[in-house]
Amino acid sequence: MGKLNLDKLYDRRGTDCVKWDHKDFVDRRVSDTALPLWLSDMEFKVADEITEALTKRVEHGFLGHSMPGDSYFESVQGWYKRRFNWTISKDSIFYSPGVLPALGFALRGFTKEGEGIIIQEPVFYPFAELIEGTDRKVVNNQLINNDENYSIDFVDLENKLKNPNNTMLILCSPHNPVGRVWTKDELKKVVDLCQENDVLIFSDELHCDLTRANVMHYPIKTITDYSKIITAVALGKTFNVGGVPISQIIIDDEELKQIWHKETRRKHYISFAPPLDMVLTETAYNKCEYWVDEVMEYVEGNFDFLVNYLNKHLPKVKYKKPEGTFLAWINFGAYVDYEELFELLITKYDLLIENGHVFGESGAGYFRMTVACPQSMLEEGLDRIVKAIKELTDN
Repeated sequence: MGKLNLDKLYDRRGTDCVKWDHKDFVDRRVSDTALPLWLSDMEFKVADEITEALTKRVEHGFLGHSMPGDSYFESVQGWYKRRFNWTISKDSIFYSPGVLPALGFALRGFTKEGEGIIIQEPVFYPFAELIEGTDRKVVNNQLINNDENYSIDFVDLENKLKNPNNTMLILCSPHNPVGRVWTKDELKKVVDLCQENDVLIFSDELHCDLTRANVMHYPIKTITDYSKIITAVALGKTFNVGGVPISQIIIDDEELKQIWHKETRRKHYISFAPPLDMVLTETAYNKCEYWVDEVMEYVEGNFDFLVNYLNKHLPKVKYKKPEGTFLAWINFGAYVDYEELFELLITKYDLLIENGHVFGESGAGYFRMTVACPQSMLEEGLDRIVKAIKELTDN
């Protein structure tokens, strides 16, 4: 395949796309014309091979009940072996209609009402919503922010793991939104503490393929033989198919497998899988590695552009390129009241980015925005932010 044209702008409106057509999901005041740099959703068209494979399957004319077969499992195994030297057994791979539903299954299947679930804020806000929605207790092991360098507070984590009422840690690896890719030593320390206290780890590794050049993601199962680990991976972020409800849940321990089976099959009858989802999975993992590599190279360039832009126009944010994800986590609160900025951006400057306070109290002042878009779109959004901040600081 030739070089992808990632500078091209596409019109996605009118497709019930959440990012473009349902911006009022964030705030009802957001206009239909607002430039959306929110949501972990790329502005790059999916690989041609995916479109062709799905078209061929639809033209076949049958979309009846389906289940994952050998080719599906082999595509998953091949991808993680090639990319991470992670050997996954076929019988350790479970289908789930998305990572968040899988987390819901895990919370209900492996923990009890009233128990504490540890998260590391500022972090992906649906974690807390699911914990509270299943009548569990959110326990925050807040990340340490040292001059925009984030790390795990291991002293606090150890104290919270020692509490017998805290029975699960949700590890976001790479971390969304701060962009840390945890080192092997950090992961080993997390695992050791959880093992000492018999705490289950749910490792959300959804962004594992989206790291910067020369940064290595380590799947948690490749650095330990601790049995009480559930790993969630998926194609959504990697191949820009987040609207497709499919993920792979990796469970090695036989006892955990039985609990998972009871929770998913016997309570929710998660057994079949959509046929188009399986075609997409096999095609993406087997034929579209080049697409991921080219997109990540472009995203790297966008991050470099972002760093230079902010250093020039808004140096007080002290922005550093993240190690992983295609999301920028930026402290615009260094200049203005973040609530005033958010309101001005959506009511006057027609721009939607995400207010960091939804990721936890420690996210106040920060904003999350995607850089997985044509650089011209990113620059336009940044220009609007600078104008809004100038208006607020001049008044």
